[in-house]
Amino acid sequence: MSKPATNSPPPLASMALVRTPRAAVRLTLILLLGLAALPVLLARVPWTQTVHGGGRAIAFDPVQRPQFLVSPIEGRVMKWHVVEGQRVKAGDPIVDMVDNDPERLKRLEDEEKAIQARLLAAEGRVAAIEGQIGFLEISRTSANNMVQTVLLDQKYRQEEAESALVEAQASLDAAEPNYKRQLDLFKNPKGGLASERDVEVAKQQLDGAKARVKQIEGRVKQAKASVTVATENIRKVEADNDAMIKSQTALLKSATAEKESVKQSLLQMQSAIERQKQQSVKAPADGVVWQLLANAEQGGILVRPGERLARLVPDVKPRAESATEKGYPGIVVELGIDGNDLPLVREGDKVRLQFEGWPAVQFAGWPSVAVGTFGGRVYLVDPTANDTGRFRILVEPDPDATPWPNEDYLRQGVRAQGWVLLQEVSAGWEIWRQINGFPPAREPKDRTSGRPLGPIGK
Repeated sequence: MSKPATNSPPPLASMALVRTPRAAVRLTLILLLGLAALPVLLARVPWTQTVHGGGRAIAFDPVQRPQFLVSPIEGRVMKWHVVEGQRVKAGDPIVDMVDNDPERLKRLEDEEKAIQARLLAAEGRVAAIEGQIGFLEISRTSANNMVQTVLLDQKYRQEEAESALVEAQASLDAAEPNYKRQLDLFKNPKGGLASERDVEVAKQQLDGAKARVKQIEGRVKQAKASVTVATENIRKVEADNDAMIKSQTALLKSATAEKESVKQSLLQMQSAIERQKQQSVKAPADGVVWQLLANAEQGGILVRPGERLARLVPDVKPRAESATEKGYPGIVVELGIDGNDLPLVREGDKVRLQFEGWPAVQFAGWPSVAVGTFGGRVYLVDPTANDTGRFRILVEPDPDATPWPNEDYLRQGVRAQGWVLLQEVSAGWEIWRQINGFPPAREPKDRTSGRPLGPIGK
C-alpha cells in the first residue's frame, strides 16, 4: 500500500544542520527555571554567619608552654644526661655544669663565715644598747621616785611652816589688842585699873608674837624655795634621763640598721653559695627535651648565668576545678581575629576548628555538614590588640562536641583555622551583605551571657 501524497516540501539538509539541539533547549529551560527559583531558594536556605581567625594550639597554663633551661652559674658544660626528643620526669638531671674557678665555692663559704661573724658582732652591739636603754629606764624610774619623795617632803615642811605661821599670826592678833587694853587701863585717869607690871607683860607677849611671826615667815619662804628647787630638780632629772635614752635609742637604730644590712649580705651570700652548688640543671616538670642549645661538653664555649642551655616542652595537663581553685583546660587554640569582628565575639560562642594535618572539608555557612572539623568554645577574649592590630581569643574544647585529638597528636604549635559561629540568616541575605560590604549581624543580647552588645552599663 502506497503513502498518500503531501504538498510540504522535503526538508533541507542545511536547515537540519543549524537547528538547536533539543538537549540544549531543555538545558536552557532548566537554567531559566533555576534562575527564576534562585531568589526563592536563597530566601529559604539557612546560612550561619561566621568570624574567621587563624592561629595555633598552645597550652593554656603558661607553665606548661615550651620553656628554656638556663645556666645557674658561669662555667662550661661538663656532661649532658639527655638527648633531643628524650622524655624526662620532674627532677631528672639534664646537664652538669663546671665552674671556671674550682676554688670559688670555698672562697664564698669563707666570706659567708666572715659575714656571720659581723652579724654576731652587730647582734651583740644591739643587745648591749638594748640593755643600756633598759638600765637607763630603771635609773630614770628610781631617780624620779627619789626626787618625787624629796618634793613631797619639802611640800610637807612648807605646809607645817604655813600652819605654824597661821598660829603665830593668831597669837599676834590676840597680843596686840591685849597690850592696847592694858596700856589704856594703866593710863586711865582714875588709876588702879592696871599695873605697870601688867603693861610690861602684855608688851613682852606682843614682842614675842611679832618675833615668832617673822621667824616662821622665814621658814615658810625657805620651804617654798626648797619646793621650787625640788620641782626644778625633777625636771632636770627627767630631761637628763630622756636625753640619754634618746641618744641610746638613736644608737640602737643605727646598730639595728647595720645588723639588717649584714643579715641581707649574708642572705645574698647564701643565695650565691646555693647557686654555686646547683651546678646540675634538673627538669622543672614532666616533658620532652626539645633542643640542646649549648655547645658540646668538655671544653665547649663559656656560658654565663642565665644563658639558655636547652628547651623543654612540658606535658599538657588540664586542671580540674576544686573547692579552692578554678580549673582550666589543657590544650587551647589561640586565634587572631580582626578588630572589626571583635564586638561580635563573646565568651561561650561556639567555634569550628580545622587543625593542620587533619583532612577536613569545611563549609563555613553550614557547619553541620562540615567533615573533619572539631568543636570549640570561646574561653577568653583578650582586652587589647597585639602589635599587628589583631585581637587574640582562646578557644577551649566544646564538651558537647567530638573530643579533640589526643595531646600526642595535637601538639603545641599545630596551626589551626577557626570559625566563630554567629547567628543564622538566609543565604540570600548573606550574599546581599557580602556584596554591600556590611559586617555580620548579631542579636542585641548574648544568649549565653545575657550581656547587651554595646557600652557597659547600658
